[in-house]
Amino acid sequence: MAEKVFEIVMFILATYGFVTLIHDLAVTIKNKSKYKNSMIKLVLIVKNQGDAIEGVLRNVLPRNFIRKLMPEGRLIVLDMGSKDDTLEILEKLEKDYECLEVLKKSEKDTIFNTFEEEGESRTN
Repeated sequence: MAEKVFEIVMFILATYGFVTLIHDLAVTIKNKSKYKNSMIKLVLIVKNQGDAIEGVLRNVLPRNFIRKLMPEGRLIVLDMGSKDDTLEILEKLEKDYECLEVLKKSEKDTIFNTFEEEGESRTN
């Protein structure tokens, strides 16, 4: 009797897990296609933050906070010509986190390229 109850409970839990997995996959696919050409970007602009930047990013990035907040799951960090070790720390973190993109001050215009390209394609 106890064995039968155990089998029924396991079947119910397995079915629930399977349905949850299918639902989550469907929602993920729907959201990715919905935001594929999103005009939203999350940009963090920093200068001379070598003492704090690693702690801030290592606290935020592992929690999937960026992926939940942004449709493309990317965080762009723009260094505005730091005189300390901020840029070196950011480049090291960029290797550790795939969702992180580091730009130098000279590359700041690349942030706006997506917006300009998207605007041109909509008018054509």
